Amino acid sequence: MKCIRCQTPLPVGVSQCPNCGSAATFDLTDAFSALEVDPGSVPARLLPTGTLLPGGTYQIETVIAEGGMGVVYRAQDRALGRKVAVKAIHGNLLGNDDIRKRFLREAAVLMQTWAHPNVATIYDTVNSADVLAIVMELVEGPTLRDEIESWGDGMPLDQVAAIAIGVLDALEAAHERGIIHRDIKPGNVLLAREQGQTVPKLIDFGIAKILDGTTYTVTGALLGTCRYMSPEQVSNPTLVGAHSDVYSLGVTLYEMVTGRPPFDDPAHFNLMMAHVTQPPEAPSARRADVPAELEQILLSCLAKEPSERPTCAHLGERLRAMFPDATATPSQAAAAPTLEHSKGGLLLLVPGGPFSMGSSRREVQVDGFYIDRIPITNRQFHAFVVATHYAPVDGWAHRFLSHWRGNRPPPNRGDHPVVYVSWFDAMAYANWAGLRLPTEAEWEKASRGTDGRRYPWGRSQPAASHANFGNLNGGTSPVEAHPQGASPYGALDMAGNVWEWCLDADRPNFYESGPANNPRAVPVERGGRAVVRGGAWMFDASAIRTSSRSSFDPVSRMESVGFRCARGQSG
Repeated sequence: MKCIRCQTPLPVGVSQCPNCGSAATFDLTDAFSALEVDPGSVPARLLPTGTLLPGGTYQIETVIAEGGMGVVYRAQDRALGRKVAVKAIHGNLLGNDDIRKRFLREAAVLMQTWAHPNVATIYDTVNSADVLAIVMELVEGPTLRDEIESWGDGMPLDQVAAIAIGVLDALEAAHERGIIHRDIKPGNVLLAREQGQTVPKLIDFGIAKILDGTTYTVTGALLGTCRYMSPEQVSNPTLVGAHSDVYSLGVTLYEMVTGRPPFDDPAHFNLMMAHVTQPPEAPSARRADVPAELEQILLSCLAKEPSERPTCAHLGERLRAMFPDATATPSQAAAAPTLEHSKGGLLLLVPGGPFSMGSSRREVQVDGFYIDRIPITNRQFHAFVVATHYAPVDGWAHRFLSHWRGNRPPPNRGDHPVVYVSWFDAMAYANWAGLRLPTEAEWEKASRGTDGRRYPWGRSQPAASHANFGNLNGGTSPVEAHPQGASPYGALDMAGNVWEWCLDADRPNFYESGPANNPRAVPVERGGRAVVRGGAWMFDASAIRTSSRSSFDPVSRMESVGFRCARGQSG
């Protein structure tokens, strides 16, 4: 290794250059040429389906994933009758005694010393001349890398916080036991579904330590790790510790928030030197809605000096304070089937879990939530206006509640859905009520249930007893006039009567190919369009299907658009 400043050869383990006195920041150019192996020359030996591993307990079923170090298989545990994941290292590593010893030692430490709900559990090891593998919990779900890519320009901040809190809890427990991960990155976080919630699971504890000091790496794998590598891992690996995991998690969180890591370069050397020498760009420069406190948290994790980074415990406390509804593990308490809120509405529970969304019926996971049984009525909205003196001032303000007279709803229309309200008006009411608008995915699940039905009541063609549609009444009808049209969860008027504003912006391709976990296209911006669902009284039967959707300018106020509110299961 050479000093990056004066190019003097550096003895192993020194903290300063003996020539210029600079901190030992290494020139890794020569090291890369020695370490890199052409992936094409590495034999990626795959175990055929049906292979019975030595010992006779585990039988290979299929390949889940393949990486630079090995292959992950789905397998059957024949002794306990359960599905497991088997991570077997590549055949070219089997002859390396150091790797074999480290592999078994690290696996033994994780099996014997602790378990955590946010860590994929290691059950067993397989050690023979032909197979070296760990047997672990099979986590059904995408990686955090998949999730980040599906969102594109950054994930919803409360989802970032929920995942981060789970990972931080796991790392805090590991660090208390002297266990350092060394390779925190999105590909090493799996997103499981448990009791209707997304639960992050860390994998590959100790893998970087197993390979440390060997001559094995693969270009792609090295680059992936370099994007998340702490400065001390580059300049002085003997200083790697818990603070290094915090830095790597900071890079991961930065990417979750903005859609891109703080540093990226196809050249390994340039990328690693960026971690050592370059300050990261402020996250708010890449995403305008990043709160100042969250930005400060991210940048504190990315401090070049390890002692300036917060601990996992401190980070967890700050994120919980910022996002009190974020949860890292599923709640064990049973949720009430209904809730009454202070502003006079009844909310219905929609349990978390998968459902078929859209005309393509792609599987989407939604966390448990509550949704209004009926759309917000003129009577409810009048109470809001009286209590807050709310009055919009945008260019469409002259249409606000234009069917009211003297700031009061029309006679005998108190139980009709409020109309002539914009998306922003609906958001103002929801905030006043301590609620929010439902996401498009939540709205569709509340309407459609889990059986993929065409209409909220089932597959039978719409009739006047089901919904107000096709201009049957020449206008809106009372919100409880069609009990036969109730959704699987008991929600009324989810077909016809009025279109209903959703939380989401209408973005190209997001509905059909967006994230599979809690998708929501936010924020809605002036000049864009906001999603509406449910059809309306003047539209025909095709517009009131559970998969039908449209969108309008969020400041528009029309006689056919209203809304209902929602909230998360935990608040």
